[in-house]
Amino acid sequence: MNKTINRLKYIFLALFLLGSAGVLAYHGLWVWPKEKCEARGGAWAGKWLKCATVYPIETMTRRPAGTPPINGEKAAPAAAATVPEKK
Repeated sequence: MNKTINRLKYIFLALFLLGSAGVLAYHGLWVWPKEKCEARGGAWAGKWLKCATVYPIETMTRRPAGTPPINGEKAAPAAAATVPEKK
């Protein structure tokens, strides 16, 4: 009986240490870098575990803000998102 209790004690201790190491690894690889990235204004890419810088489209196209659309296209409203209706 005493051997069983000692064995269970070591098993539970090992499970506790593995669980604690898992939580620490999760926070070290995911939670803390994400918080740090979002605090400095970046966008967290969880799939790649990287912090990205958000650039406005005007920076990439070198087109001034507020310029009318090209080729007579309608300007999309910035605040309203187009969501298809469910039928």
